[in-house]
Amino acid sequence: MKKKLFKLMSLFFGLALLLTGLQFNSSFLETAHAATELDMNGYTIKGYPYSDSHFPVYDSTGPGKRQIGTCYGNEDLITIHGVGSDGWSLITYPAGQTTKTGYCWTSYLFQNVDFSGSIGNVRSNITTYRKPGCSTKYGTSTTGDQVFILGSANGNTQILYPCGSYYKMAWIKGSYTINNGTLTNSGNNTGGVLHSPVPSGCKFNRKTNDGGWYGYHDINRGVSSATPVYAIADGTVTYKQAYRIYNGVKKLTSYGNFIEFQSSDGIYTAKYCHLNGFSGANQIISSYNTVRASGSTGVYRIKTRTVRKGEVIGYIGQTGNASGVHLHFELRRNGTRIDPTSVIGGLK
Repeated sequence: MKKKLFKLMSLFFGLALLLTGLQFNSSFLETAHAATELDMNGYTIKGYPYSDSHFPVYDSTGPGKRQIGTCYGNEDLITIHGVGSDGWSLITYPAGQTTKTGYCWTSYLFQNVDFSGSIGNVRSNITTYRKPGCSTKYGTSTTGDQVFILGSANGNTQILYPCGSYYKMAWIKGSYTINNGTLTNSGNNTGGVLHSPVPSGCKFNRKTNDGGWYGYHDINRGVSSATPVYAIADGTVTYKQAYRIYNGVKKLTSYGNFIEFQSSDGIYTAKYCHLNGFSGANQIISSYNTVRASGSTGVYRIKTRTVRKGEVIGYIGQTGNASGVHLHFELRRNGTRIDPTSVIGGLK
């Protein structure tokens, strides 16, 4: 009788543990899918756990839990199998020449996690940081990375981003959301007023408003072929050359030498066209090999690099379809063409 009772009790406790495990995973999946459409089950991370160095791992989450090992978060690859609503996470971590699976406090892995974001792609390179204050640089999430928003603190955003075969946990400056599948800063992280694309004293000779969009083709007052152009904010620039082939010779046409700019917060894009030359990249076609004609046979994509607000990125010129030395400058905010003078002083 005692043996039967013992077997029944063992069976009862076994079922209870199984149900607890199922409830843990179900809780995680419901929370993740409902809030973020992100199922973290099976993702391997190597980040900056908020224990700073190491933390204990247990065999369960109940009162009788036993420590079964230690995870060194700064160097170990940790695979997440579930994030429970009770503050515990189920993980697999290295243990000598093998691995172990157990439970740790979620706070060792993430900070201020609200799973308020979702999955999105990085539009252009963005600097990552170790802590929410964004004072210590960690690395770079590159253009096209698929990232996951985890939470926010101090006006900044915590993400997971890919790094080879695993994901890093890090912070990026600003309050980000996912907009149409793209990581987008919901505030303005360009440092306030945008920097002028040209030196003080350079002016628009003419601005056009064709069909509701602003096309600024003539910053030509106070300029020469040696006049520099500047990055309007922190971000990336891509140097390009548009060309046609005449009698087997490639000549600059259309935009000629031009630069495409993307701000690091994803808000602003700009074009600088008809440049005499680039700063930080070598031309393929000489600026002297140019012809005034619209349209092009092809475009050389020479180089993309990170720039700081106010940095010299090129020089005003007359390459391509240009009748005189001037800067064709276009500006977009969140994809919509805008009047540059509405956000940049001194250009009217």
